[in-house]
Formats: sequence, C-alpha cells, structure tokens
Amino acid sequence: MNKLFAISIIWTLSAISLFSQGYLLRKDRAASIWWTEGVYKIMQEHKTPSVKKTVQIYSARNESESFQVVLTGRQTLRNVAVTLEAFHDKNGNEIDTSNLSVRLVEYVHVKNASGLQHKSGLYPDPLPAYSEPFTVNKGESFPLWITIYVPLGTPKGDYHSVLTFRSENWEQKIPIKLHVWDFALPASPFMRSAFGFYGNNVKRYHNLTNIEDYLKVQELYFQTFRQYRISPQEFYEGNEIKKSVTGIPWSGGTYDPDTVFEGRYSFQVNDRNYSSHFPASYSELIKIDYRKPYNIKFWVKTHKEKQVYAVAIKCYDKNRQELPYDIKLKRFYGSTSWQADSLYINPDLPFFYKDEMMIYRPFPREAVYAGIQLYAVLNDPYGLTAQEPVGTTWFDNILFEDVITKENLLPHGDFEVDIHQLKVNLNFDDFDHAAEKFLDEYGFTGFRYKIPELREGNYYGRTTQYFNGFVGGTPEYEKLITSFLSQLQDHLEQKGWLGKEYLYWIDEPKQEYYWFVREGMEMIKKAAPKLTTLITENNPGPEIMDVTDIGCPVLARFNYDSSKPWMDKGREMWSYLMTWPKLPHLNLFIDNPHAVDLRVWAWLSYKWGLKGLLCWCSNYWDSPWISPEKQSVWDNTMQYFGGYNNPVGGAAEFGNGDGMFFYPPNRQPETDKRAYITGPVPSIRLSVIRDGMDDYDYMKILENYVSKASPEEASLVKQAKALLHIGDEIVANDTVYAKDPHILLKRRQEIAEMIEIFKTKKSQ
Repeated sequence: MNKLFAISIIWTLSAISLFSQGYLLRKDRAASIWWTEGVYKIMQEHKTPSVKKTVQIYSARNESESFQVVLTGRQTLRNVAVTLEAFHDKNGNEIDTSNLSVRLVEYVHVKNASGLQHKSGLYPDPLPAYSEPFTVNKGESFPLWITIYVPLGTPKGDYHSVLTFRSENWEQKIPIKLHVWDFALPASPFMRSAFGFYGNNVKRYHNLTNIEDYLKVQELYFQTFRQYRISPQEFYEGNEIKKSVTGIPWSGGTYDPDTVFEGRYSFQVNDRNYSSHFPASYSELIKIDYRKPYNIKFWVKTHKEKQVYAVAIKCYDKNRQELPYDIKLKRFYGSTSWQADSLYINPDLPFFYKDEMMIYRPFPREAVYAGIQLYAVLNDPYGLTAQEPVGTTWFDNILFEDVITKENLLPHGDFEVDIHQLKVNLNFDDFDHAAEKFLDEYGFTGFRYKIPELREGNYYGRTTQYFNGFVGGTPEYEKLITSFLSQLQDHLEQKGWLGKEYLYWIDEPKQEYYWFVREGMEMIKKAAPKLTTLITENNPGPEIMDVTDIGCPVLARFNYDSSKPWMDKGREMWSYLMTWPKLPHLNLFIDNPHAVDLRVWAWLSYKWGLKGLLCWCSNYWDSPWISPEKQSVWDNTMQYFGGYNNPVGGAAEFGNGDGMFFYPPNRQPETDKRAYITGPVPSIRLSVIRDGMDDYDYMKILENYVSKASPEEASLVKQAKALLHIGDEIVANDTVYAKDPHILLKRRQEIAEMIEIFKTKKSQ
C-alpha cells in the first residue's frame, strides 16, 4: 500500500473520531460542562464527552492561548452570566483580568457549500465579545471562547483561576490551570504576514461619514491585527508618502514619443471614463489683457475620424481665483491625420453656433489670467457624429498668441521638456508617523508598497510604465523612477525599516507577461538594489524565480524541489491561500470541517522553509457586482466576485469566508444606519492562524538555540533536530496532514520543554 495513502486513511479515520473529542468537567440536572482546546469546531449537536480532565493550558510569555468551555443544556438555561477571575500563582504573582477575554462562539448558516466536498449547514466562526447573559437551549452545545494573554515579565510556573457560570438558582465554578513556560515569543513574529485590508468597506459597513471617525475605527482594526499577530498589507492610508514632480509643465496626459507632429514628443490625452470628462491642463496661468484678441493655434490628431475633441480656456481674477460660468470651450472634429486648428478669442464679439446659440463670450473685465485645458473627447451636442464618449487625442505645437504683438504666451506648447529641470520631491512626514507606530510599536512585520508608475499607464495601444506623463523607455521616465525609488530606499534604510517593505506591484501575472514583470523588476533593482520585491505566483516556475526577492505562490502550486535551489541562493518564499483549490487541500473556508487546517499552514511552511503567509483580504464583505445592496455576511457567508464585464448579479463564487477573517459589527448594513465606532468581530479561523504562527515561533526559537549550541550539547541538539523535523505524520503536503490537533499539540509541548532545557543550560 502507498505510504501516503495509508497515512491518509489513518487520518480520515482520526477525523471521524474528532466528534467525540473534549473533556467533561461537570454534569448536573441543568447542563453538562466540558472543555476542549481552541483548535476544534464545536457543532451545536456536539455530544458531551465522557472522559474527565481539568482545564490545563500551556503558554509562553507574550502569547495568547485559547480554549473552549462548552455548556450542553440538559434543560433550557436562561440569563447565564460568566465571570473569569484573575490568574495567581503560589507566590502571589498575577495575570489580571485585562489580559483575559471571554467571547461567544456564534454560528453562521452556510447556505451554499464552498466546494464539492464541502457541506452546507451551521458552522461556528464569529467570536463576538461576551457582554451580557445568554440562553443555552436544551440539547444544544453552547461554546465560549476564552483567551489568556501572558504578558512579558510574567514569572514562569503554574497559575490558577476560576470560571463561574450563574443563572437563576444555578451556579457552577470551574477551576482553570495555566502553566507559563520560561521563555517569550518575540515582539514581531518570525513568520511574516500580509493580509489585505479594504478601508472603504469599513467606511461603508460602519456608516462612517468623516475622516476622524474612520481613523478611530481603523486604529481599532489595526489593534486587532496586532492582537492576532498578523500584519495588514498597508497601514498608511491617509499617511501616504507625498510625491510631487517639478519641471513638467503639463499634466493629465502622456508625453508620446511615437506619435509626433514635430520634435521628440506630442501630448497624448486619453479619456476612458464613460460618465465624466477629465482634461489635461497647462500647469501655469497665462497673463492676459481682456481688451486684446488672442488666438490659440495647435496641431491635432485623433484616434478616430471625426472624433469630437475640445479645447477650453478658463478665466481667473487677479488673485488667481477661477471665475465661474466663464469658460471658453470649442468642440472640434478631428482626423486620424495631423491637422491645424485654432480657438479665437475676440475682445468685442461673442462666439455663436449658426448665429443662434452663444457658445462663449469675450474675456470678462475681471479676467487677468487664463488657463488651458485639452479634452480628448466630448459628446457631440449637435448630433453630427455617432461615437463613444471615450477616446484618445494628440496635440502638438500649441501657441497662445497675442494677435496684436504676435507674441507667443505659452512657452511649453511644443511639449519638449528640459530633463535637467525634472525633480521628484518626496515628503515622508505622515508616512513616518504611521510607520513608527505600526512597525516599531505594533511590530507589524512588513508592508506592501505599490508603485503605480510601474503599472499600465495612459499610453494608447500597449502596456507600459508611466511616471507623471512619461512612458517607460524614455530618459525622462528613467530619471524620475530612479530618483523616486532611490529616495524611498535611502529613507527606509535611514529609519531602520529597509527590508520590511515588499514592492508588490503586479499580481498573479500569466506566463506570457513574464517579460513585462522582468522588465519592471529589473528596473527597480537598477534604481534601488536594496528594495525588496515580491510577486504572487499563480503559475510559479524557474523562469520567474530570479527576478524577485520574495516569491509567493498559491500553497497548492508550491514545488519544493524546483524552489529549493533558489531558496538556497537567498530567495525568500511565502505562500497564500485563496478561493481555490478547495477540499481536500488546505483552505480558509468557514465550511471546512477541520479548524486545524489553518494551523497546519504554518507547520507546512516551516517544513518547506516558507517565511510568510499572505491573504488577499481580511474584510471582503461585499461585491458591488452582485447587488447594489450591501451584503450581510452574518446571513450570507459566500464571497463573490463579478467584474470582467459580467452583468450585475452574475459572478463567480469564491467560497464561504474567503478574504474575510473579520466580521463587521453591523449585522444589517442595509437598514442599520448607526455609526459604529468599534472594532471588528474576529473569527475562529483568525485565532487558529495565530496559533499556527505561535507554533512557528516555538520552532524558530528552538532552531536558534540549536544554531548556537556548544559541542557539549550535542545530545540535546540531536533531540532538538528530531523535534524540528516535521514528518509526514504531521503534514506531508497541503492535502495529506494530521486532522487530529493533538498530534500538533503534543509536538508543540515537546518543543517548549526542549527550549526550557536549553535556556536553563545557557543560564548556568
């Protein structure tokens, strides 16, 4: 029989027996009280176990350890109140109640299963905080999720507490034992993490209408990230690095080196918005005299024949304040060949269309300055053409001519830029304020930095890099991107944050676009070789492994044999879980029968040498492609994705809870319009991820002791290495692994005991 197949059978049988796990504490006429570790999903129909055992918890310092105490009603119990006392040891040391939390285990109805091997039904997942007495129905199991945080500085040893249940004419006191190991988890986990966070969802679901309230709530979310030892991909919303570029006189378009009338560049203006029009504009205002005639002359070319484009002149007073209702705009019919056109401003006569409709008047007396705007496309109000309200137009050799003196008042109308005048200015003040808090104080393990200048830009007909109007391949672009990246690198290095960034600017590229990925990554390394680059690899392969510092494949696609040579050369590897594959693979869905899966993720990461976990989002509660109404994930846990030009209501099913480890406090977002200035509701899955990351820390701490061991400790080193060898009996791959959490818990305890042995020897 195949070895892995045999292991799989054993684990399947073990999984069947999970429903009898747990330990009996008390049984009376009202209820059975029992407990189990925080790595099980206790279903409502779960039967009371018969094996008796006192609650015994083990934890390192700076660790949060969870367990469940379950009430199974033998009759209906109403108004059940809970209190958990502080923990004390025999010497009077205390872990006070501020470090203890009691949460309810709530059930959500999975109406549509995530995959073919998943099943619908009620599943435990949300963990709302206990705040008021509750009811336990006869015949149902009602779990409480209890978490103990052991602060740094807590003396090692055994601690005791009492958990008390009270309702009318009924009371039970449950003793709890806690053993504190003589070591601490690091302030920042060894395992890096990157969980997406959609701030706009928080604003919508918490009904936040001002930035002050949003920042308060955002802070509460980030405190929860910290509590669960995961890091958001971005923590600096509203505190971005401020960037400005001087030496570029035009904005809103592209300096096009391929489609020119004369010289090196024309100015390409694009409009891709079907509902609004956004013009390109000249950055400086032009001094005018309202009594004089002016003529704006230019050469122009449009993408389509008879495409309607426009040139507009805005008026400003002596204080450079815009004069409303006074724009001089003229529509033109373009050509796919270069042609000359003009906009004449007569100081005496207005401009009419067909001598009937006034289009614009002369400059008003208050006008002291004028500004130029260029529109790639406008709707034709006269019905002379049938066209889409989107398009591309090129302009070149624009003159703003004083008709009397023949002086050109527009010095940069030829779109030729002096490269020596280009300068990128970065202001890090706001970013530093956020980074000092979230990197230094909160211990977040890193942050995603997007580089929109490497994404697709406003360059018609091809995908290219784009920086403030200049496309990749031009000397101006190279100067701008080099200045920007090198300043970013130097500042991060100066502040001690270099290496915590990961430049994750393109997501899951297909193999046919690897050339584009390589081009962008090589550009980054040329400009700033110390910056860390990352790529998510839906299709990982050796041909792309040399271009980034961090590779992050879907866990099921990771190939250890092909990746190890690159890892040996220093390439860091992470992994991510997402909407696929589903069972029997490790996954993150609510309707997975085994809570242990997300803990195994970290153990498999250690086995394969992976150093980070990534998930595309932590609070994906709604897809606007499904319905104009906000989805309540408390009632429908399926996550959807539309887009790709699908009609509203047509979308793929991601899976229950995909991209969602937090629940919003607002359970009825369409009807409940109160502002929620509160944090999120965490989930069982999030707690299990934290446990796995803590296990990873245990292994790394022991690994560090082994690496520093003396020759006299050879016997201990041998034992430690055996513990650090993650065999197939724990996890073989992402489909074959131990479904029984006790296999992991036993190894965790053995590792902790070995750490204490090493620590004791070092102190002697």
